[in-house]
Amino acid sequence: MVMENQSSISDLLASALDNLLQEDFKRFKDKLSYSDFKGNSNIPRGQLENADRIDTKNLLMNFYGAEAAVDVTVDVFMNARMGEYVNVQPMAQQTNLTKISALFDPGRNQQITRTVVLQGTAGTGKTMTAKKIMLDWGAGKLYQKKFDYVFFINCRKINLVTTQKSAADLVLDNCLNEKGPIKEIFEKPEKLLFIIDGFDEMNSLLDIDEVSLLLRQKILQKSFLLITTRPTALEKLQQNLKFPRYAEIMGFSAEERKEYFHKFFCDEKKATQVFNFVKENEMLFTMCFVPIVCWILCMATEQQMKREKALSETSKTTTSVYFLFLSTLLTDCFTDSIHMQPSKTTLWKLCSLAADGILEWKILFEEGDLKKHNLSLSNIHSLVYSFIHLSFQEFFAALFYGLEKDEETKQKSLTSKKDVNQLLKIYGPSKNNYLMLTVRFLFGLLNKERLNDMEKKLHCKTSSTVKLELLKWFEVEAKKISSLPYKDSEELHDQLELFHCLYESREEEFAKRAMANFQGIRLEHIRLTTMDVIAFSFCVKNCRSNQSLYLCKCMLGIGEREEGWIAKLWKWLFPL
Repeated sequence: MVMENQSSISDLLASALDNLLQEDFKRFKDKLSYSDFKGNSNIPRGQLENADRIDTKNLLMNFYGAEAAVDVTVDVFMNARMGEYVNVQPMAQQTNLTKISALFDPGRNQQITRTVVLQGTAGTGKTMTAKKIMLDWGAGKLYQKKFDYVFFINCRKINLVTTQKSAADLVLDNCLNEKGPIKEIFEKPEKLLFIIDGFDEMNSLLDIDEVSLLLRQKILQKSFLLITTRPTALEKLQQNLKFPRYAEIMGFSAEERKEYFHKFFCDEKKATQVFNFVKENEMLFTMCFVPIVCWILCMATEQQMKREKALSETSKTTTSVYFLFLSTLLTDCFTDSIHMQPSKTTLWKLCSLAADGILEWKILFEEGDLKKHNLSLSNIHSLVYSFIHLSFQEFFAALFYGLEKDEETKQKSLTSKKDVNQLLKIYGPSKNNYLMLTVRFLFGLLNKERLNDMEKKLHCKTSSTVKLELLKWFEVEAKKISSLPYKDSEELHDQLELFHCLYESREEEFAKRAMANFQGIRLEHIRLTTMDVIAFSFCVKNCRSNQSLYLCKCMLGIGEREEGWIAKLWKWLFPL
């Protein structure tokens, strides 16, 4: 049974609007009231002013028609600069519809592909791609003959579940009226697609048997699965899957980065100015393959231009990009000395909340969690709370471990006891796990420029012991890896992750002391991203002259030959 097109679109639009924060929803309506969409007139501002989410959905469908309403909604998400939602369309264009439509096509052995794993690093647009697939199916543009029903299962929300969930419960959670035609749905399991978004965000402390069974295809052996995840959770995921197909979101190409900047800024002159500024910084431009980095830079530079400030040298690491965004948000709070301390105390409380959440695999927070950290609820009204993106929570968690508490924050914030060594001990046994980005950020806070910026802009200092603790940990890990006569794939990636941590610091003296613990560096049979090469070259440049370097059959990106990436590495190691 194929759901009626109009009903499907209505449900999807309602769900999309429900996912917006209140401030983003107001911005959505504002953009809707004055933008010219494909030559059509606008919904009158008076009708939108007091409209709630359901009213707005009905206005969209009545004014533009069902299918056009989807295009208008996506257009607003692209141009209204609403957090993650701004990434949806460019990301969908890069992973184009032709390739998406072939995800479930038979493989080379002509066997039906029932499970697809869509992987990508933090912020590359996995969730937005999954939602775009859902929207295109609802709009009749994708998988119409293949699937009668598509269900979107958010792993963040599953983390809040305290009782066991059946497959039927998961289906009902996707029905707005909580009364779906369960019998009809399960009569044709081969016509069902379950999108499981954010597997890496699933709380490992939970034991939801039915979700595990769903992944193993024991309940609906003929249904289809699309699972999004960071690469860090692939090993755990593989234990529950049979014959999956893997696809990777590679992020923005150079041309798509330019397109993004021009779509963010309505003013052509501003867009060109900011894009050229970013492009001049090769490493910063490379980082912009991640859509959320593009968004952070656009947001921060827009604020700088509003204050009529020149675009300063921004950054060469992920840590400094995130710090730029944070300091931009807090600049106004810290310019007035009367408000300085309350703002700093609130920052500490948020960092404490983030750190507790990371350690407990918690991404959605309830009212009790906020109260535990003395966070005020007076201006926040919601059932659950979360950071705008998981990577921001990881950044705030790193600040919690890296910053030094003063008497003011000690008195006004109830924070957990922090222990960097304990954090590293948890992280140590399995690199590339859920603490990876937090540890990278922690190294990034050692940078002298970041130290000066934190003291000047946030009135905070980095703990004096963190640098020594990180160096001791690095020494142990480097000697352990270096002593291995043969390194398997996992150990090679562990070594590469150490290089990324060191690159985030961008401190040459620190890097030289750390790299001295490698007897030699050996990389072979491994595919490197451009950022891998940047991090690797920084570390190699800070090695001693008597250390050996062995490279064999490594490739850069997809399909580039060994000679190509060695030339690029040579350029970074020995610039003209």
